Amino acid sequence: MEARMARRSKSLVLPVFCGGCFLLAGFATPEMDGERSLPGTMGQAAKVFLASLEEDQRARCVFPFDHGERQAWSYLPGDRRGLWMGDLSLAQRQNLLSLMRAALSRSGFHKAEGVFVLESVLRELQPSAGRDPGKYAFTLFGTPDRGAWGWGLEGHHLSLNFTTGPKQGQSSTPLFFGVAPARVAKGPHEGLRVLGAEVDLARALFHSLHPSQQEQAKLPGSRPRDVVLGPNVAKLPAPAGLPTSELEPNQRQALFRLLGEYTGNLPPREAKKEQARIQKLDPGEIRFAWLGDWKEGPLYYRVMGSDFAIEYASIANDANHAHSVWRDLERDFGAELLEDHPQAGG
Repeated sequence: MEARMARRSKSLVLPVFCGGCFLLAGFATPEMDGERSLPGTMGQAAKVFLASLEEDQRARCVFPFDHGERQAWSYLPGDRRGLWMGDLSLAQRQNLLSLMRAALSRSGFHKAEGVFVLESVLRELQPSAGRDPGKYAFTLFGTPDRGAWGWGLEGHHLSLNFTTGPKQGQSSTPLFFGVAPARVAKGPHEGLRVLGAEVDLARALFHSLHPSQQEQAKLPGSRPRDVVLGPNVAKLPAPAGLPTSELEPNQRQALFRLLGEYTGNLPPREAKKEQARIQKLDPGEIRFAWLGDWKEGPLYYRVMGSDFAIEYASIANDANHAHSVWRDLERDFGAELLEDHPQAGG
């Protein structure tokens, strides 16, 4: 699945911003092996990016670790604090992309690239809506590799949030990707499905279930018109759906392949840690739930455990506009890492 996403992404034409000008240029992504060839650690990449900024640029995006902005996340277009990607030189932008590569897997990085590209597609489809591929804001909190620190990149349909604890350890949630369109119908990116794997793997899981299991997994009431665990939500919904403990071996494998697509947005080492942690949870507490159309219509599904959830939601009644999120309420923004260090890294 990751290989298919990589093949799609090699043909992307990415927006590049330099000196306030907008142009299009091909961006080649280096090949990476199974354990990834990282451009240094996340801390090293952050230092390189910060060193490339002018003093006034750093003043716009660097905050104390305990600043309230650190946990203020959103995936809607609009004004944000931080340094806009559109205000970066080409060299600075390349350094920011290196930081993203250090924090994400190849698949996760390609999805973030895809979100940037789709903003350019929306700019063409909705010329009067003010779409701007440069409106993604970078923020950094604390000092890289000194105590607790973190960073984020956020704009329309993207929210990346990474926190490193004072004694190492990393949190990578909330992690949000959105798409509009979910499938590009025409133009140079025709056929691009940035979140295609999230749909295909969920569909494979659903169709592996027996009719009675599908019915048990079906949520009561109306289909959610967006992800439930968005910003300002810090409580999981009531347990509902089909418990993992009632799945057959092939069905359980299908469920963990779906979970792996979300955790697999992180580098392999971090992804394996997350997958191992989830697999140790009580299978009776991990539930798959859904509502909607498994063919081409609007769809909602989630996999939820005692403290985490992944969600995919078509927005309102538009199957071609969708949001996906991974939340871990005990670890979002490094909460578990910082229990004994509420002011760490400030």
